[in-house]
Amino acid sequence: CLGTKIATVVKDNFMLVLVTGGAGYIGSHTCVLLQEAGHEVLVFDNLSNSHPEVFNRITQISGQPVAFSEGDIRDKAALERVFNQFDIDAVIHFAGLKVVGESISEPLRYYQNNVEGSLNLFDVMAANGCKKLVFSSSANVYGDPDSFPIKEDFPLSTFNPYGQSKLMIENILKDVGRAD
Repeated sequence: CLGTKIATVVKDNFMLVLVTGGAGYIGSHTCVLLQEAGHEVLVFDNLSNSHPEVFNRITQISGQPVAFSEGDIRDKAALERVFNQFDIDAVIHFAGLKVVGESISEPLRYYQNNVEGSLNLFDVMAANGCKKLVFSSSANVYGDPDSFPIKEDFPLSTFNPYGQSKLMIENILKDVGRAD
């Protein structure tokens, strides 16, 4: 489970973790696992693919409330306010549009949300000295693989704007990692 792996990555030092897209299915499960591991969690989400009721469910499961800031990763000023208000130690980045067919009919929307929004997040993180990031990519970056299960060293190839947006973000993060 991705959430278990993420909780394991950040288990050694208790921290405040910002979870973008944390009100979504995978994000909300990750919030529970982070709380169970002793971390404080702050969710940043525009609620476009979720409902505020998820926070009551997280609290019911974990026994702890989760902090929530409603906002969109395309709104850099909103991200700056969150980073100015909280001393964020790490970010788990799930926020993004994710419907392949929709990305084909609305490619600019996907690039603006997924790529531009991620650039905003990474820029605000850098300005605030936050260097711990887990990025949720997609198997779509492997296109149509020759065999299964897909391995991380498979060739990268995408067939749709959704997968391309995720691959662009992976490449951006590689460049940022090399520069820092």
